[in-house]
Amino acid sequence: MALSVLLNIRHASYDLFADLFLYKFGEDEYKQLLEKIDLVDKELGKQLEETIGIRVNEIKRVFSETKRSGYLIEYSTLFLSGFGAKPLLPVESKRLFQLMGEKVATFKYTDVINFYRSRGIVMRFSSQFNPEPDHISSIFAFMSLLIEEEYEQRSEGKDPFKVLQDEKNFAITHIFSWIPDWASDVINDPRSSIYKVVCSELAKFLRFERKYLGVN
Repeated sequence: MALSVLLNIRHASYDLFADLFLYKFGEDEYKQLLEKIDLVDKELGKQLEETIGIRVNEIKRVFSETKRSGYLIEYSTLFLSGFGAKPLLPVESKRLFQLMGEKVATFKYTDVINFYRSRGIVMRFSSQFNPEPDHISSIFAFMSLLIEEEYEQRSEGKDPFKVLQDEKNFAITHIFSWIPDWASDVINDPRSSIYKVVCSELAKFLRFERKYLGVN
């Protein structure tokens, strides 16, 4: 498979999961999410399943079988309430604060901010529920940006070594360090229905990414 196609698949995957983990409280936002899932399924669904194993049609199915009210209840119960046997807040520093204490959480948060600053990124707030800089959606959005940067550099005949190292380092430090365990906790939480499916597909993608980036 051509490298440009792989980059497109990876970019689309991070972009889709970034949207899936944002709280779509508004009716229009929720409708746009459903439209995006449908579009990705139509345009890249087959490639994503054959290359990575992600079944976008399964994500589409579970959303279609659930009312918007059910989605709102599940998202808020799992990811906003802070209740449950394990912390499911999809925010790196908040999860680590609960599991490992303030020192580790602060270090990780500062490191995320430094990565963003290296690309001149300032967080913009556009809805009622704004994700933290180290929210899973923010982290995935940043990875999709790095992949865009890699694609542009390759298209211009430049050496992408630096951005490739940034992709790998950011993934090791802020994705593989907590998101696979977090996704597993979501999958095993009895309150999870929509996000049991979403996190099952995410787990497949992260296994692919670990191999693709050469992370042990």
